[in-house]
Amino acid sequence: MGTLLDKPVTEKQDSEEGSGHGLKFGVSSMQGWRIDMEDSHRMAIDLDSALHGHSLFAVFDGHGGAFAAKFAGENIVPILKTIPQYLQYVKVEEGKRGDKENVELLEDALKACFIEIDEEMKKTPEMTEKSDRSGCTAICVVITPSHIICSNAGDSRSCYLTSSTVVALSDDHKPYNPGEMARIEAGGGYVSMKRVDGDLAVSRALGDFQYKDKEGLPPQKQRVTADPDVTTYERKRGKDEFVVIACDGIWDVATNEECLDMVQGILDEGETNPQLAAEEILDLCLEKGSRDNMTAAVIWFEEGVKIKEGEGGKGVMGRREKREKERIEREEEEAKARGETGQGE
Repeated sequence: MGTLLDKPVTEKQDSEEGSGHGLKFGVSSMQGWRIDMEDSHRMAIDLDSALHGHSLFAVFDGHGGAFAAKFAGENIVPILKTIPQYLQYVKVEEGKRGDKENVELLEDALKACFIEIDEEMKKTPEMTEKSDRSGCTAICVVITPSHIICSNAGDSRSCYLTSSTVVALSDDHKPYNPGEMARIEAGGGYVSMKRVDGDLAVSRALGDFQYKDKEGLPPQKQRVTADPDVTTYERKRGKDEFVVIACDGIWDVATNEECLDMVQGILDEGETNPQLAAEEILDLCLEKGSRDNMTAAVIWFEEGVKIKEGEGGKGVMGRREKREKERIEREEEEAKARGETGQGE
C-alpha cells in the first residue's frame, strides 16, 4: 500500500494531561495508517517560573522523517527563552504584560523563535553530516492571563470556542495560496500539483532545508520558510471554553466547526478528562477516514467550559464500552452467518 500499512496502528502514543492557571489540557497521538510516526508535541502548563499564568502548547507534524518534529518539540521552550524579545517581555511588570506593546513583544518572540529553531536545527549532525531531509509544520499556542496567541507555520491548525462561537486561530499555509505562491516563485521555485516544486505540500515549515537554499535571501523570503503567522485574541473570562490544536491528520477529515462539535459532544456526555477527549478525537477521525499520523491537544478553560456532569453520562469510557459491545455483537453475528453457510453446504 505504498506509504500506508495494511491496517492502522490505533494505540495511543505520548498521551499526557495536566492542569494549572485555570486550564486543563490533554494530548494524544496515533500512528494510524502510516508506516512511521513522525509527529511530536510540547505541553508546558508552566512556561516560565518568571511568568505567572503563562502556558505553551505546541504540535509538530513531521514529514520525510521524524527528526525535525522531534527536535522542534524538544527545543521550542529552551530556544524561546533565549529570544531577546522574550527576555524583554519577562522583565515587564506583571500587571502591564497585557498592554498592546508588551503583547507584541511576545508575538515577535514567537516569530523569532521559529526562525531560531530552524537555524539551530540546521547546525545539528543530522543535517550537516547525515543529510537528513525531514521537515515539520509547527503550531504553538501561548495562553497568558490576558491573551491567546497562536504562532503557525504550515497546515497544522488551531481553533477555539468562545461564547459558543468558533474562532480560527490559524490559516493553513498551502503553496497555491496567492501570497505563498508569490514568495515561492520569487525565491526561485514553482508550484505544480499544488506542491512546492511539485513535491512539498506545505509552503511553510521547519527543516526542509533543500527548499531554503537561495543565496542572498533571508529566511522569511525563501520558497519554504519557517516564518510563522501570529494571531492574537484577548481572553474573555468565563466565556472562553476550549482550544483544539491538531495536525492535518485531523483537519483532513474535519472542519474547525466539526472538530469543536466533537469536543462539545464529548463534554455533553459528562467527560471531565481532556486527555480522553483528545484520544476520542483521534478515534473519531480514524473512523472518518484519516490516513495520516494524528495528534490532537485539547485545552479547556475551567471558568468557561460547559461539562454536563451529574446526568449519568459516562463520557469517553462509556463510548468505548458501547463500541466494544457492538464489536462483539458484530463478530458473533458474522460467526453465526459463517456457521449457517457451512451447514447449507
